[in-house]
Amino acid sequence: MSNATRDAVEQYCVGDVVTLKAGGSRMTVTAITAEGVLCQWFDEHGEFRQGVFAREVLGWEPRSIPPGLVHVRGYGAGAWTNSLTAGATFARTALKSAV
Repeated sequence: MSNATRDAVEQYCVGDVVTLKAGGSRMTVTAITAEGVLCQWFDEHGEFRQGVFAREVLGWEPRSIPPGLVHVRGYGAGAWTNSLTAGATFARTALKSAV
């Protein structure tokens, strides 16, 4: 039985989670092109971004995020309560129309 490991050439695969070696957001590899590695991510404002990076500037990241690094942005207690109330109202309306 052999352990599959990545070689020194750093062959990235679609679905790998990477970040710039210099730091930055966690990104998902979506394509490998002749120009480099196409990655997609959400920036610090929640905006969707994508870009092509040279293989040499990327490093692998674990696919899962440790609980201490997870942050919910843009939701105060009031917004959270309002979204729960709106969800419950929608569910009640949907259930009534299904009957």
